[in-house]
Amino acid sequence: MTKEAVPLAHSLVDGFIHDWLVAGPLATPVEDLANFPGADFKLQIARYRYRPEPGVEGSPLERQSFTPAGANEEVTWRVWRCDDDHFVDLSAFYHTCHHLQSWAFCEVESADAQTFAAKLTTNGPADIWINGEHVHRVERFDHQIPGRSFCSLPLQAGSNTIIVRFEGVAVRECPYVMALKIEDGDPSALTVIVPTSIEPSNRRQKLEALFAKAYMDRDLYTRDSDLIVHWPPGEPIQDNIALRLERKDGRIYSEHHTNGHLRQEVNLGKAYQFAEDSYRVRIMPHPNDFYVHGLRVERSLACRIVGNKYSTERYGSYQDRRAEALRDAARRPVNVFSEIAKMELGAWDQVDAQPIRDTIDMINRRADCSDFYLVGLLGMVGRYVEEPGFPQDLIEPLKGCFLNFRYWMDEPGSDAMCFWSENHQILFHACEVLAGQLLPDEVFSNAGMTGEQHREKGERMALSWLRKRAGGGFREWDSNTYFEEDVLALSHLADLAENDDLRELATVVLDKLFFSLAVNSYNGVFGSTHGRTYTPYIKGAYLEPTSGISRLLWGKGIFNDRILGTVSLACAVSYLLPPVIEAIALDPSAEIWNRERHAGEMEQWCDLAEGAWEVNKVTYKTPDFMLASAQDYRPGEAGYQQHIWQATLSPEAVVFVTHPPCISEEGSHRPNFWHGNVVLPRAAQWKDVLISVHNLPADDWMGFTHAYFPTYAFDEYTIREGWAFARVGDGYLAITASQGIELMRQGKNALRDLRSYGHQNIWLVQMGRAAQDGSFEAFQSDVLGLNLSFNGLDVEIETLRGQHLSFGWTGPLRIDGVETPITGFDHYENPYSHTPLNADQMEIQFQDLLMRLKFT
Repeated sequence: MTKEAVPLAHSLVDGFIHDWLVAGPLATPVEDLANFPGADFKLQIARYRYRPEPGVEGSPLERQSFTPAGANEEVTWRVWRCDDDHFVDLSAFYHTCHHLQSWAFCEVESADAQTFAAKLTTNGPADIWINGEHVHRVERFDHQIPGRSFCSLPLQAGSNTIIVRFEGVAVRECPYVMALKIEDGDPSALTVIVPTSIEPSNRRQKLEALFAKAYMDRDLYTRDSDLIVHWPPGEPIQDNIALRLERKDGRIYSEHHTNGHLRQEVNLGKAYQFAEDSYRVRIMPHPNDFYVHGLRVERSLACRIVGNKYSTERYGSYQDRRAEALRDAARRPVNVFSEIAKMELGAWDQVDAQPIRDTIDMINRRADCSDFYLVGLLGMVGRYVEEPGFPQDLIEPLKGCFLNFRYWMDEPGSDAMCFWSENHQILFHACEVLAGQLLPDEVFSNAGMTGEQHREKGERMALSWLRKRAGGGFREWDSNTYFEEDVLALSHLADLAENDDLRELATVVLDKLFFSLAVNSYNGVFGSTHGRTYTPYIKGAYLEPTSGISRLLWGKGIFNDRILGTVSLACAVSYLLPPVIEAIALDPSAEIWNRERHAGEMEQWCDLAEGAWEVNKVTYKTPDFMLASAQDYRPGEAGYQQHIWQATLSPEAVVFVTHPPCISEEGSHRPNFWHGNVVLPRAAQWKDVLISVHNLPADDWMGFTHAYFPTYAFDEYTIREGWAFARVGDGYLAITASQGIELMRQGKNALRDLRSYGHQNIWLVQMGRAAQDGSFEAFQSDVLGLNLSFNGLDVEIETLRGQHLSFGWTGPLRIDGVETPITGFDHYENPYSHTPLNADQMEIQFQDLLMRLKFT
């Protein structure tokens, strides 16, 4: 330890080193990706960039910077306290390929000289040095769930330095974690020391403990909400600290000093006082201590403020909502679609050319998701290039961008763009069609093809994609994320494609998609099961990418910053939503029972081909709630971003259960703390009752499943006798687990995280309504009186509707002793349509409204 360093002493936590100095990641672009061909390109890059020495200069010290060996930029040491998952987690998304290096350092004091067995967990290659000696290297990549390697750590008596250098190769999503666990011996004989220059150390550690207990009871704040930071009940603080509400750029919008007063909570103001955006609440010592005396200790709590009001009732005409949607998008400096909205509104004096130039630059670099924005630029040129206000200095850069793009994976080039997923496929095809239409006689430099050849190829591939979705549905079924991208592509084809067959079939598939959205939504909440999703979009409807689309089409939802689909649809003036679909979205029936099956074959060219895919899903909807699930979907297999079931009571009051791999909610973890499952459960639903059976491996990292249970969003809630109950309006929910439940009251998800520890577990949900079940108190009493029996991975229950259900990890769902199918449905079975899978056409009817979709 250096002379000026102050030691911070810590114990191991469950055998893990939880306290480190961390530097990095040092992210170095891989410009020559073509030099690393093949499926093992990440390993090739790691070996090419490998250095046998640690690369650390000087003695590590908090807030001290150094330039790693071979690098051109500095990294800075910072204190890292691991969360409950024990990880140093630096996961992030990279739109182009980068090689990553990070360093973790600590000192370990041992009473005696001894060698410990240890387990290192990482997503990529890593090295360990003990007292300067290299003792371990692991050289492999585990993309989502990190891999484990075992080694020996020879410790001398007294102080020992440990350096872990861990690497990654980032191409799009990049889970990037490290954990080190001492597997044997007496952990109490070891003390972890982290060197810092911040004094006094006892004051610093007191503040860290105080800050760690702070929490906010929600992630998202609507206009009339108070932004309150809480401390646990019975543990008020009495210290001189500051709390700031800041934007990501550091601008301060609210600041409060506690001035040594006893405080249980701190209110930073009403949400409507602040602009809609992402914020952080920064908790820190009083500014005099922080800036003058150098007590640089802080913690941040992330939150989001939403300014628009949510609509749960239809309002206005489509044209009214279209204008509203375009004005809302135009005021948001989000991306190039804000500028497209201005063009559609004719607000040429407000158009900012810089976001368009930035988008051209991103596409020219072939960053991932370039196809999302290229289709927007192509539509923009196709619609507005001859308008007097169109910026003339953009025409040549746009033309060059279109001519030089890589339109499909079989063209020359090596980059980070994703071609294979369902939404990207149709976007690339749409781009190729529209580019070929605009420049039919030009030779496109990347593939050496003319525009007409590109158009023909794009039309052929787009029609193939459309026929599969028309007959069999979407592999990314009911995705509240990627339906936006599907709408982005389909609305451009439906409005701008010159090929009649392509334009008409794109319109038909768009109609079908909106039918699925209508049937599986509740008051604008796309509360269905999802083939793919992300955490912000399942914690309620306010940030859902489909919410603006729903509001535009039938008046329910909210316009938010996910504007690609909403703006594209609003600009597609030739597309008209069939009245029958709008009527279905607004249907107030007392009971709607919907069953669906989506199935198909993976494309032959896809390197992630898994053969046939299929999902069987159900939705039960009443005026007071909706319950939806994917039935018996690949139980026991590794999950990704699938959202297996959800109960919806309101735009914020949603409940679901997942099996997490980590604490992080970063989207590059797939699954993460809330979206997806490490191991998929086996679920079955009969109308207002759902059973979800979880069978975790013995070495599961987290050891629990948990429900998202946002107590702030309920009108009432209570936890009693092993059940959690919630009410919103006249809708009720009861949820329990065979291994018991515990509401977490501290941490990032305090009062939202309902955990159940245990490797074999069954979650059970019973929904209710005042119209059927009387008062909320009567509902609770009746649920507590149900005949319920758990037996390992099997359950039997007498429901509130008087039916006997039995289900388990294996075997059928039985209702009153009769086997009830949970798979093998028709494509759609609901009050509006009975359509077999892979039919040539689909009839949709509601009351006297009827439409027929022809897929051939």
